[in-house]
Amino acid sequence: MSLNKRKFNPMAALSPLLLTLVMFPVSAEINQEQFELGKQKAKVCMTCHGDDGISTQDPYPNLRGQKMGYLISSLKDYQTRERTSGLAVLMQQQADTLSDQDIRDISYFYSNLGSESNSVSDSSAISN
Repeated sequence: MSLNKRKFNPMAALSPLLLTLVMFPVSAEINQEQFELGKQKAKVCMTCHGDDGISTQDPYPNLRGQKMGYLISSLKDYQTRERTSGLAVLMQQQADTLSDQDIRDISYFYSNLGSESNSVSDSSAISN
């Protein structure tokens, strides 16, 4: 049996990552259009999770500033019935009405809610 014993080349391993960062730079800018769209779609969410993403009732978690990937994963898990504990039935019913784009927009809204670069929109989230 012969094993291919090539020496690890860190430059070869990092090249795809560097190329990706050059081609698709990471932006800390908030996409205001997607944020506002997500805010409109999240109106029903605010009933339990609060106008500002901070719940006023113990059974409901805070969503303000939560990681976008986690929010997307959670909503998809409700749709597929992988999350079933607690008040999951309520969330399953809500998640069933959402498209993939709705989930991305709502998750984007909550993940950026409260960020420093979006402080102007935070105050309007409460008043609308």
